[in-house]
Amino acid sequence: MPVIVKDRVWESINYEPHPDQKEIHDSLIRNRLVAGGRRFGKSQIGGHEFVPEAVKTYSMLQELEDKGKQRIFWIGGPDYSDTEKEFRVVYNDLKKLEMPFDKPGTYNAPWAGDMRISLWDGRFLIETKSAKYPDSFDGEGLAGAMLVEAAKLHEYIFEKYIRPALSDERGWSFLSSTPEGKNWFYKYWRRGQDPTYTEWASWRKPSWKNIITYPGGRRDPEILSMEHDMSKERFGQQIAADFTDFVGRVFKDFDEEIHVKDVKYDPDLPLIGACDYGWQNPFVWLAIQYDVWANVYVIGEYREVHKDIEDVARDLVNWPLASDARRFFPDPSEPGDTNVLMRHLRIPAMPNTGGELKWRLEAIRKGLKLQPEDAPYERRQPKLYIDRKCKGLIRDMLDYRYAESKEESVRANPEEPLDKDNDGPEALGRFYIGHFGSPALPGRGNAKIRKAVIHS
Repeated sequence: MPVIVKDRVWESINYEPHPDQKEIHDSLIRNRLVAGGRRFGKSQIGGHEFVPEAVKTYSMLQELEDKGKQRIFWIGGPDYSDTEKEFRVVYNDLKKLEMPFDKPGTYNAPWAGDMRISLWDGRFLIETKSAKYPDSFDGEGLAGAMLVEAAKLHEYIFEKYIRPALSDERGWSFLSSTPEGKNWFYKYWRRGQDPTYTEWASWRKPSWKNIITYPGGRRDPEILSMEHDMSKERFGQQIAADFTDFVGRVFKDFDEEIHVKDVKYDPDLPLIGACDYGWQNPFVWLAIQYDVWANVYVIGEYREVHKDIEDVARDLVNWPLASDARRFFPDPSEPGDTNVLMRHLRIPAMPNTGGELKWRLEAIRKGLKLQPEDAPYERRQPKLYIDRKCKGLIRDMLDYRYAESKEESVRANPEEPLDKDNDGPEALGRFYIGHFGSPALPGRGNAKIRKAVIHS
């Protein structure tokens, strides 16, 4: 649906989406996904999306009649009560426009789970569906489907029912929800962040992006009050629309929307390496650049398991992001492996990369922190960026955690994280402690980001 047509429809029903809602409305991508905090306005976006489709259907009536076809849309959710808000929005919109509801055929009885809109003898049809009755999702030939509170649904609802039903008509999908950890909804959100998936777009919109409800943004008194009253975990999920479960996470400040970018190689910046040795666990080499403001950019990652160090070294020689490095920061516990890398790459290994694990972790955490702390929230920037192609490191940053049970802590030092999902952070920590020489990073002033390096 062209943006200009949508805007005219919004004007006719006196709907003025706030800027972050309009950004989503204006997207022409076939599959859209919105992870939003409470009161962001997900239901308003969803419900209003159907009104331009009704207008479009009216312009197609003769064609639909000639072909004996309908344009069918679904609003699905965990239960009928979850679909009621979106249904109420579109029902009221169409009523304002004096659309000719088919009677019988149109029903607005949410207490009975009976919500259905039919126009022009069923040529335009909106039906609500409940995951409590999976068989209700049987169908084909959908022009569009919306899943609300999608993170609470099982993935098979989308994979088994929705996706195939959209194929015939090349229909669109719109998934919205407050996050529920890193489940299937998160998987598709990641897909929407990856430019290679051209038919997917995704957004993460905290509650405070609704500037009508929260004119103060991140510092709005109501947002700050909820942050004070709620646990960090609950605030992160319900208000900040954060996907991750904070319990036990080593890097609680790591945020994919903030720290993961398209980070390009800059020939004007030093290129160095950092590695963590492994066999059963991966051998990891990170290609890193940094600037005079102590901003750190992880621009590439090599990761292999069950590979001899000689073979690893030969691989790195053929990878410019390693072979062109000036030096590297290794794990000091494996001097033999370090010598092999020095011999093949012909670059020096840097000392002082060991010490207590807690200081290496603290150094990374300081890179993740948004700075300066006394600046307005929207102007703060981290000092660590990771290219989105470094999928192993990103996964480690999310999954590296402390023991959460007595059974786990028996097998681990309770003051240290579990010895798993840590290969990327180990390499990164070697760089931080070896290069900066202290967990206290220099240059704690304004974070000046090189636009030539970062392309968000």
